[in-house]
Amino acid sequence: MVLEQLRELMKRDADRPPIIVDGVTETFRLYHERPGGLKERLYRFRRASYTDFNALEDVTFTIDRGETVGIIGPNGSGKSTLLKVLARILEPDEGRVEINGRVASLLELGAGFHGDLTGRENIYLNGAILGLSRAEITERFDDIVEFAGVRPFLDTPVRNYSSGMYVRLGFAIAVHVDPDILLVDEVLSVGDVHFQAKSLARVRDFQARGKTIVLVSHDLNAIAEFCDRTIVLRDGTVRFDGPAQEGIALYSQLMESAAPGEVRPAAAKTPGLVRVVDVQLLDTTGKPAQVIAPSTPLVLRIKVRAREPIAVCSVGARISTTDRQIYEVHTSWQGLGIGPLDAGQSATVDFRFTTHVLAGTYNVEAVVTNATGREQFDHLPGALSFEIEPAPGATGLVDLRAAAAVASGPAVNLDADPRWREEDITPEQARELHPASAPAPEQLESPVPAHSTGELDLRRGRESGR
Repeated sequence: MVLEQLRELMKRDADRPPIIVDGVTETFRLYHERPGGLKERLYRFRRASYTDFNALEDVTFTIDRGETVGIIGPNGSGKSTLLKVLARILEPDEGRVEINGRVASLLELGAGFHGDLTGRENIYLNGAILGLSRAEITERFDDIVEFAGVRPFLDTPVRNYSSGMYVRLGFAIAVHVDPDILLVDEVLSVGDVHFQAKSLARVRDFQARGKTIVLVSHDLNAIAEFCDRTIVLRDGTVRFDGPAQEGIALYSQLMESAAPGEVRPAAAKTPGLVRVVDVQLLDTTGKPAQVIAPSTPLVLRIKVRAREPIAVCSVGARISTTDRQIYEVHTSWQGLGIGPLDAGQSATVDFRFTTHVLAGTYNVEAVVTNATGREQFDHLPGALSFEIEPAPGATGLVDLRAAAAVASGPAVNLDADPRWREEDITPEQARELHPASAPAPEQLESPVPAHSTGELDLRRGRESGR
């Protein structure tokens, strides 16, 4: 009976927006002291001292069908509380929340699992909580198990699962419920690279099918890549609701201004003196580049505009993967300053580099500082991202452009005849084929220059003046 009522709640009016939040306030009590024993608890029951704390305060927004919205903000700003309100784990103390459609949520590690039940039993339990009938869960059971990759451990209690197995199983169940609304809180980065790729591919599939996604994350690159819109929370209130890049820029400014103990001599006095107005990644013909082969020459073009007259500034870029920064360069490190600029005047900087990296997604940040680098005028953490295609015949992080050659002894060209790649080819058959010489090795690259940082030499160059 209860499950039937839940299913009816999930089938709300499909013509209305999937999520409507109107004037929501969520209040918790912060007790000033903790009673020691039962007697003391009973004695102080009627006069307990506490303070009301608003984790969310008058939060209002609407999310339309097919939108992917990122919720960002400092720790303690109310992001996870908001997701719990959307998932109906918490009821708002004031205001209302209207959810139209089936919801699947990934809010915390192992939410909805019972540690003493096996993986198999938890699939049925979690699926029922998310609104599926037993027949529907059985129909999707094999797909869930294959996606999670936990088949050898299906009949093991989940308390013995690793954190990665927990999240993989929870994510697999949530996405196979085929929800109208997916709520995700900081779990897409868990698991190995193959599972992350599967997870991100499923999120993109949801987007292509017009599903509604709400993503809470401190990974600004993920927010920039997946989200059309951001909601910035601070101290439980909405500080911004709009385009993703603008929200990310505001969040970065909030974090910089709130960094405890950090001394920024002039940055706080002159924010936005010079702003980044455009960032492009181009190939050598000037066309936009996004999916790129290894060791491809590129141009990173950053356009800045002065809001007030300024003598000189420096433009920089950082390139990173999801877990590490691999390269950083600034015009001032190479002895180049931008300016003087009048109010409203623009300048464009080109960083020319070669992508000596292998397959993966890489994110670019753009930054403007004064000539010393101590004063930051603007910072765009999720300026753009690009993808490097797999390199044939190699794997790893960097593209060393290795070429093999046989220095002595016989050699053959394996691509000259498909029989060379047959596992059962005999020496007699091999002698009947015509040998071919291997290509000559390439020359070594020049040494790493001293005016950039990172794990890789991307062979930078720069131009300025437009």
